[in-house]
Amino acid sequence: MTDYELQKLSKLVAKNLVQSIKDDEELLDELYPPRYMSIQEAADYLCIPLNTLYQKAGEIPHQKVGKRLLFTDRGLSRWVRRKNIENSPALRKAE
Repeated sequence: MTDYELQKLSKLVAKNLVQSIKDDEELLDELYPPRYMSIQEAADYLCIPLNTLYQKAGEIPHQKVGKRLLFTDRGLSRWVRRKNIENSPALRKAE
C-alpha cells in the first residue's frame, strides 16, 4: 500500500469514527438527557477553583442563559477527555 493510499484510508477511518461517535452521543442524549450545572457545580465536578473555571470558560462548552453560565456533565467530560488526548505524551512524540 502506498503512502497516499494509507493516508486516504486513515482519513476515511477517522471520518467514520467521528460520525459513529456523534451518532452514539445523539442516542445517549435521547436516552439519558444531560445534567445541567451552574458554574459552581461545574467547578466542583471538575475539582477546580471557581476562578479557574471562569478563566477557562471560553474553551469549555457551555450555554449562557441571561447572565448565568450553564454546563452539562457530558460537555465537561468530553472537554476533559479532549484535553487529556491533546496533552498525551504519545501524541506529542508523534508531532
